[in-house]
Amino acid sequence: MEYKDYYKILGIKRNASQEEIKKTYRKLARKCHPDACKDDPTAEQRFKEINEANEVLSDPEKRSRYDALGSSWQPGQDFTPPPGFEHIFGFGSKGGRRTGRTFTFDLGGSTGRGGGGFSDFFETLFGGMGDMGGMGMGEQDMFRATPQGSDLETEITIRLEDAHKGATKEIMLQGSGGTKRLNVKIPPGAYDGMKIRLSRQGKKGPGGAGDLYLKIRIAPDPRYKLEGSDIVMDIPLAPWDAALGITKEIEILDGKVNLKVPSGVSSGQRLRLKGQGLAHQGDLLAQIKIVMPKELTPEQKRLFRELKQISSSNP
Repeated sequence: MEYKDYYKILGIKRNASQEEIKKTYRKLARKCHPDACKDDPTAEQRFKEINEANEVLSDPEKRSRYDALGSSWQPGQDFTPPPGFEHIFGFGSKGGRRTGRTFTFDLGGSTGRGGGGFSDFFETLFGGMGDMGGMGMGEQDMFRATPQGSDLETEITIRLEDAHKGATKEIMLQGSGGTKRLNVKIPPGAYDGMKIRLSRQGKKGPGGAGDLYLKIRIAPDPRYKLEGSDIVMDIPLAPWDAALGITKEIEILDGKVNLKVPSGVSSGQRLRLKGQGLAHQGDLLAQIKIVMPKELTPEQKRLFRELKQISSSNP
């Protein structure tokens, strides 16, 4: 079993703040999500490592216990618990791990219970019942975790504006005890397929309720189209404006801005506005769409004929 440097996995310093950890995790999780890296066979493993590192470093208690190992350990070294390890991490005197906890991925991926989604190193420090080290049946029963209820998953549809700026949505849960209303916070930058975990709002069991996962669906918007974190919008232009150039006022999710269209643009060409994409994590792509007038006056036809005669352009 090898030591894992969670700080190195996230690419942060050991004194990183919780806000820095959260920001870095969200960026890496989006970048390395298996759905976004379908051609990369290593994406799923990297995604699991990122989730595992975040599971520890985003929890002050787990992070403190992890930091107790010291900074001398390096990735690839065989991991041997230091003196006093069994007291720091909750191991029994006979080697049995007594935490019996359940860990989940809050962003994408599947729910990991026991060793399903985490490394042996993580399980040794924090999770699972593991090998009870020859304990008697009565002792094993003493530490056996009471089973929780199962997790549930449902979908919630939001507007593109909600994904861009963040929002609070009220949902209603129907159960045996009646209807429960919950306020769910949608974070800025929420994307289609993202999962939000509501702890202990799933199916009830003897050991407590499982979790409820809300899968984000972004409703289609006739004005915009999403390409990852970039927002694409069509910009209709008259032929003469495309030829001569124009400054055009357009409406984006944050309000109105002036778009400078250079002369000689073509239909389908995209103009990029940096940082104006989803939650300002991507860009706005203004896609030029040259629109011909449905009817031309005799004067307009004459001018187009003259332009054709004197033009040297040959598309």
